[in-house]
Amino acid sequence: MTCPACRGELSPVMLGGVTVDACVGGCGGIWFDRGELTFDPPTAVLDRWLGELAAGRTSRVDPAARRRCPRCPESNLMRHFSSATRAVTIDECPTCAGVWLDSGELEQIRSEHVSAEDRRRAVVKAFEERAVDDRMALIGKQLNPVFPFATWRSRVISGAVVALYLGVDLRYSGPADAVRLLWFCLLPVACVWFPDALGDLISGRITKKSPPSFVWFFGWVVLLLPVISVAILLVEGVR
Repeated sequence: MTCPACRGELSPVMLGGVTVDACVGGCGGIWFDRGELTFDPPTAVLDRWLGELAAGRTSRVDPAARRRCPRCPESNLMRHFSSATRAVTIDECPTCAGVWLDSGELEQIRSEHVSAEDRRRAVVKAFEERAVDDRMALIGKQLNPVFPFATWRSRVISGAVVALYLGVDLRYSGPADAVRLLWFCLLPVACVWFPDALGDLISGRITKKSPPSFVWFFGWVVLLLPVISVAILLVEGVR
């Protein structure tokens, strides 16, 4: 097989009863077929082999570069975190579920997951997270024709709601409260107007893209919170 990182030749290596494919004398990366990442060879044997693999490395690769699966050349490897601590990113094939680790990444994963059972649970958790992402993407595709994302109707109605809030606030509270209200409305209006752009935004604690349907719906819920609060108070008052 061809190394997905440096295009060298991968060599089969038997470790702990499992045959993995390593880029010996190249970039030092390792390919695991589906389920092999949970292997548990003797620590001394694995440490010695990893040391030899790293010592024989002759090329360095860009860890951020996109790679193709050595088993399925038509498939691009998908990158995701290997654990909840998000210390290591791994490349996985969406077709055959094989995993590619760059040089040094296996050592980092093993430092997080000491036992084979820990590694198995991490693999299962990663699979479940991807399954949720796939379901959310499917739901998003199904909802896209239904919700009027970023259409002129959504923008006009949300703008009218903000104008109504400002009119009431200026009449009963004054300019200072009106300015605070504008700050409150800034994010939900942006979600209603630009759900695709905000859904693609990844920063801080947001580590995954959000479906436009969720962003659009979130914006409307927050924007209508004052109306919802007043409605609840009126219902409680009637009771």
